[in-house]
Amino acid sequence: MAGKQSIAFVANTSWSIYRFRLYLIERLLQEGYTVFVLAPRDPYTAKFEHLPGLTYIQLFHLHAKNISPYRNLQLYRELLGYYRELRPGLIFHYTIKANLFGSLAARRARIPAVSVITGLGYTFSVTGWLRLAVKLLYRRLLRTNAEIWFLNEDDRQIFIREKLAPREKTFLLPGEGVDTDEFFPAPYEEGKKEITFLFLGRLIGHKGIFEFVRAAELLRQKGLAVRCLLLGFFDDNDPLAIPRQQIEEWTNKGLVTYLGHTDRVAPFIEQADCIVLPSYRGEGMPLSLLEGASMCKALIAADTAGCRAIIEHGVNGFLCREKDGNDLAEKMSIYYHLPAGAKKQMGTAGRNRVLKHFTRDIIAGIYIDKIGTLVPHEY
Repeated sequence: MAGKQSIAFVANTSWSIYRFRLYLIERLLQEGYTVFVLAPRDPYTAKFEHLPGLTYIQLFHLHAKNISPYRNLQLYRELLGYYRELRPGLIFHYTIKANLFGSLAARRARIPAVSVITGLGYTFSVTGWLRLAVKLLYRRLLRTNAEIWFLNEDDRQIFIREKLAPREKTFLLPGEGVDTDEFFPAPYEEGKKEITFLFLGRLIGHKGIFEFVRAAELLRQKGLAVRCLLLGFFDDNDPLAIPRQQIEEWTNKGLVTYLGHTDRVAPFIEQADCIVLPSYRGEGMPLSLLEGASMCKALIAADTAGCRAIIEHGVNGFLCREKDGNDLAEKMSIYYHLPAGAKKQMGTAGRNRVLKHFTRDIIAGIYIDKIGTLVPHEY
């Protein structure tokens, strides 16, 4: 049986634990906490499962894209069994299935839990029975949590307005945390003859890739000396995935260059002038934008919840209309024609904004303070 100084993290991939929260887990281990990570096994599991003080537990029934009620019942029973066995002092749930069925299991096991809404995601961007069902489940299950956290104020207000979460239990967490030492200010090269725009993210339609390619085409038609780069992985299991053949077609036309996928994105950000993410509604707090800003790169993104929480229009970047490749091209053209000094000033403003609000130290400190208030002294 675990003691009161044990914290559980539940997510739909080991990749997300590694990418967004490993620094936090390492901090908690340093503080003397015991940590449980419950997630499906993937190639990233091996990067953290042997950390001293951490216990990794493989989840077999957390299938992000499967909506079968039977599979969801299996997930609930799987989580409930582990919660009763481990008895952590507090459970953090991430992504929709963990938030819903993990909250239900935590309530049954009488363990306090926090649901972290990392973004509204695909479900909130469509209409129909699935969206209605998810909202009904949120409304019924989240109220039993100790707290519900959001990465941007827009999402928090939606949940409050639609009565999906009690206002008094909501909390605003400013992102996942940026490693400002790894993502350090890149030297600005003046007098460049070519401007490089970098899209960084999963290769799915809702990230705004079609708009990015459209903008690249328009800028080339204007005769502007630009390079438009794509860096990200193919999510073949996502119904909105961009076919590999489509990327090849764009590359062959000279519209974009696909750089592949890597876990070390800093060298690619360093070579870019501006980070572009015309993502549709659903982002919580895009880490790619924060990492770009941390390296003193200007940002251009769609005027959606998570993006406008990072970008101050005209100060550290520009916001464009959602799903509008023409407006994106206009904002990219404005950046292209800025004097070198103005470009550099935008990058500096972005770095300062990250240092003030979004560093890993800030986020880890919030978690630790919150854990201190939410973990019961005896149970």
